[in-house]
Amino acid sequence: MKKATYFLLAMMLLLSCSKGRDLSQFSSDGASVAAEYFYELLAKGQAQAYVDNMQEAASMDTCKYSQFVTLMEQFLHEEKELRGGILTAKAELNTMEDTISMVYLNVHFGDSTREEVVLPVVYTRGRWWIR
Repeated sequence: MKKATYFLLAMMLLLSCSKGRDLSQFSSDGASVAAEYFYELLAKGQAQAYVDNMQEAASMDTCKYSQFVTLMEQFLHEEKELRGGILTAKAELNTMEDTISMVYLNVHFGDSTREEVVLPVVYTRGRWWIR
């Protein structure tokens, strides 16, 4: 119970520092803003903050949570080695059905390449989360 309380407090602090990103807007535009924000976290190398924005993060046990953070750190390290890291991500399109949106992001990398990435996001508990 204590862990859940601390996690929720950390999430509230993280959300309050989201630099004007409103993750609570329930619309296709809101889904795009959220997806761009989540990839912005990756561009900044903030693997733990990215994992904290996963829909199921609050219910993960400590071991699984740590594994997800490590996996994201490895992913970021590989992207930096292979393509110079993630520079920016811009939402180009999204499809929304009920509370789930598939956001198509145009991701730019440090070596001048780009790739279209689909990030599923879900609206629950009053905000957008990575699905």
